[in-house]
Amino acid sequence: MHKNVEYRRKNVQTIHIKRIYVDNGHIRRNIRDILGLKETIADAGLLQPILVQQAEQGYKVIDGARRLEALKALEVQELIIGKDVIVDDEETEADFKFKQLIANVQREDINDIELGHAFVVLKEKYGYQYKEIAEIIGKTPHYVAAKVGLAKRLIPEVQELVVKSWEAAKCIRDTLKEESGDAEEPYSMNVKIIEDIARLPAELQRASYEFIRDREMDTGEALRYLRKVKAGLEEARAEEDAEEAGLEVKKYLEKIYRDVDKLSVTIKSSPVVDNEKVASTIEELINRLNLLYMEVKAGSKKSTGVATNL
Repeated sequence: MHKNVEYRRKNVQTIHIKRIYVDNGHIRRNIRDILGLKETIADAGLLQPILVQQAEQGYKVIDGARRLEALKALEVQELIIGKDVIVDDEETEADFKFKQLIANVQREDINDIELGHAFVVLKEKYGYQYKEIAEIIGKTPHYVAAKVGLAKRLIPEVQELVVKSWEAAKCIRDTLKEESGDAEEPYSMNVKIIEDIARLPAELQRASYEFIRDREMDTGEALRYLRKVKAGLEEARAEEDAEEAGLEVKKYLEKIYRDVDKLSVTIKSSPVVDNEKVASTIEELINRLNLLYMEVKAGSKKSTGVATNL
């Protein structure tokens, strides 16, 4: 017997809707607009039951978060077990998460960023490897890795902008379909573009995203733009490396000057110096410096880059 279950009539068990909840760790982070779903349930009833797991606070949703919200909006008070809601007690917490994931992936019902966060939780909290996850959901390891990249590398503020944009575009599409089948599709940034933006340094992500979004670039145009951003970044890094190398060389030269001064004072002040041996050593150093001088003078690309910073 399930606790908090009431009898409405003989052999029919119900759960009050207030006992069913969506926990904070649910794979679906954004319930989104439920108006269309609400109208469907009002007209045709609940076509697919909500899958729940019994918990201390009541029943937490495995699959059916949007259906639950639509039923609440319709002011439904009780759900019939076996018809409106199915209680699944025989599973671990990891199984619970996987059922959420698979149910939503199969319906393509959550966005790519939510998927990425779900994959991360399954790996970091429950020990699944990304390759295992890919096999279980019927996707490639590259697919899983790309979604994980969105969750882990794309900065939160850009994640929020992306999700809002996708939801707005979906809402417009749904509205236009109802009004006219020939209406122009609203701009929605392809996920490949978002995945490429996630590979940029954090400080460049928002500006790059907004630049592409404001110009409504198609996938090819956007990826070409991002390649230019990366090329410019690599060039800037090369200039920084050259400048750092130049400063390093400058430090060495200043040290040589100081050491030569010290050597001169030491030689002149020491009565027991072997002048012949010192002269031989200095001659060898001069020869090595002459070779280095000739290389710098010849102007190899690397040496020229360094010399300009001295």
